[in-house]
Order: sequence, then structure tokens, then C-alpha cells
Amino acid sequence: MEIPPEISHALSEIGFTKYEILTYWTLLVYGPSTAKEISAKSGIPYNRVYDTISSLKLRGFVTEIEGTPKIYAAYSPRIAFFRFKKELEDIMEKLEIELKNMKKEEQRPAIWRSRSFDEAIEMFRESLYSAKNEVIVVTPSEFFETIRGDLLRTLEKGVTVSLYIDRIPDLSEFRGKGNLFVRQFYKLNHLIGMADGREVVMIQNVSFNPTLPPSFKATYPEVIFSQYSLIIEIFKESSLEAEYLGNPQDIRFFAMFHAADFVKRHINKNTITAEIVGKNIKTGKVETLYGNVVGYTLSFKEAVNNIHLETEKSVVKIGGMFAVIEDYESTEIKFILG
Repeated sequence: MEIPPEISHALSEIGFTKYEILTYWTLLVYGPSTAKEISAKSGIPYNRVYDTISSLKLRGFVTEIEGTPKIYAAYSPRIAFFRFKKELEDIMEKLEIELKNMKKEEQRPAIWRSRSFDEAIEMFRESLYSAKNEVIVVTPSEFFETIRGDLLRTLEKGVTVSLYIDRIPDLSEFRGKGNLFVRQFYKLNHLIGMADGREVVMIQNVSFNPTLPPSFKATYPEVIFSQYSLIIEIFKESSLEAEYLGNPQDIRFFAMFHAADFVKRHINKNTITAEIVGKNIKTGKVETLYGNVVGYTLSFKEAVNNIHLETEKSVVKIGGMFAVIEDYESTEIKFILG
């Protein structure tokens, strides 16, 4: 019996054996059948029909009707693959839970390329889902609705969202959900998501609606630095249009230029207390620092962005990623606005 090559290839790609493909297709085409009928119509040796049926039953693609002889019927592709998809989602969730529970060693950087826009958006969502402190999102406004729900869920986790967009959408449902900063910038072609300074997802030239936009997710420091530098350039030409502080007792940043800009706007009106996890530039030791923010530097001409923290011992300067001249480097910044 001839099976369309693309069907045979697709099923084999997800783990179906040759006999499973023949059996399932036979039952779909000819309807409920006995083992003898399946063998005759498919060409499968009769002594292999029962073990093939057994494996298809376990997969949820075939059901057995009691009687003498027994009759076997295929579930429709829509129902069978609905179950299959659910099983895959359950396995995916279990893997994600176990991975979260694992104490991971530092992993070498990598880059992952996507094969479609939808796959790239899933990479983007996964990156947002992984964030703990801040996500930076750069998007042309026509794609905002695609990620609106993801941004809301990110805010509700306590993660700061710093959004760059060309046209400001209706943001009424974002009020009170978390800490959101919205900046307007007009020259947007790419969709970028950066999470905690650890990884970046870019969908290139998305505003031109290409069929397969070049897209990637990367954890290479060099790639992150490149995209971080691009976002700083966007920041310099943008304007702050909205600031929603739904949780002023827990305002998180990883981008130091965002943290310093926040301090610049609030230091004369409020007390800003900070909890910062930073690496001592001289010793390399990671420390948790507490104190009041007493100053800042936000100089793009000099390429220096930092905040000045008064601790019990002294006033120290905290820089962001790739800090050199400061006392500490940090991507884990928490402000409490008093």
C-alpha cells in the first residue's frame, strides 16, 4: 500500500517505525479492521501485527474493540495528536521542573538559531520566563500584541520590564502589575529580548515581515555586549513615556544605565535603599551589599554608568556588566523606594 512520502517521513521523524506507520495509515484509510485484515491490506507480516498494534495503543493512536476476532480502530489524527501533544507538554514541564531543581554548574556559552518566526518568538518567551531581575524588550509596535501577555506574566513574577517601542500602546491593564518602564524610539526594525544580561534573543529585520527572519538566542558575552551596546544607543535617543511602579519596595535592574537613570530621576525626591549582589573588581569575590544610594554617574560620552552606595564601611561605586573603573560589577540590583 502506497503511503504519501511526506506522511511517512513526518511520522518517522517523531519516532514511528515502518510497521507502525503502515498500520496506522491502513486503519485510517480502511477503517476498523482485524489483525488479519491489517496484515493483508498493509503488507505487514501477520506475526508482527500484534506487537505493532500494542505499541500504537500505548502511544494513544489505536484502540481495541473486544470480540472474536478483536477489531482495531485508529483515532483520528486530530485526536491522536492532541493526546500526543499533551504528553509531550507534560514531559517538557517535568524536564523544566527537574532542571530548575538541579544545581547547575557554569555552562559554556552557545548560540541557537531558529527556523521560523514562531520558533523565534518561543525562544523570546523562554528568555523572558527565565529572568529574575529585569528584561529589556525592544519591539516594533506591530508585534506588541504578540508579546503582551508574556510581558504581563513577567511583571507579575516581580521582574522589571524595560520596554522600547515606536508607538505607545494602551497600557491600562499593566498598571499595578509590577515595575514597567516604557520608552519611545522610532527607528525599530528588530525585536530584541535581553534577560538579566545572561542571554539575548534577536529577531532581525522583523518589521519588514520576512518569511524566515534571521533569528538567534545567544549566551556568548561578546554577543550580549554587542546587543547591550546597541540598546544603550537606543536608550540615548529614546524618551521615557511611562513609569509604573507597582512594587516600589522591590525594583530590580540588571542594566546599570537603567538603574542610574532611575536614581537620577528619584534621588532628590525619595530615599533609595539598595541591595546589590556584586563582584569586587579587585578581589573577584562576590558580595551582597546593603546601603543607601547617595549618587550616580550617567555619562554616555565617557561611557561610565554607575551608582554610589553608602554602606556601613564606606561609599562604593557599583558598575554594571563589563565594569572596569568601579569598585564592583553587578547585574543584580534591587532598589527600595522610601
